[in-house]
Amino acid sequence: MDPKAARTAAAKAFKARGVPLRKGHWRLAHNELTWFVDLRSDGPGRDAALRFEVGAWLPALTTEPEGGAIDCSLLADVPLDGSLDSPGDVAARVDAVVDRLQAISDPAALADAVRSDAFPGAHVDRVLREHLGL
Repeated sequence: MDPKAARTAAAKAFKARGVPLRKGHWRLAHNELTWFVDLRSDGPGRDAALRFEVGAWLPALTTEPEGGAIDCSLLADVPLDGSLDSPGDVAARVDAVVDRLQAISDPAALADAVRSDAFPGAHVDRVLREHLGL
């Protein structure tokens, strides 16, 4: 599946899950924590790997990030593992990432996720680390 078709399928899947776009970024808002999600490609070719770039933002700590996930206190890549042969494959990956982010809905759950390395290689800035007691 080419990247453009995958992006279209992802947009439809996020919309089907009720995840709104805000300034070009999908946004899952909880009371104390908001997740931003962007679909990124490792290159321009048809064979370039796709990944979700996810960012966690705590409104109590900073102003809302203008650039989406990249400007968040926690930034992580979530690869779209497996083949993406159809829009259904992309929708399944979107469902998995939405379910995962919906389950982490407050600072305590975020701290637990970081401690358990739920987002391998994630960047967590100093302010968020201190706030979460990490």
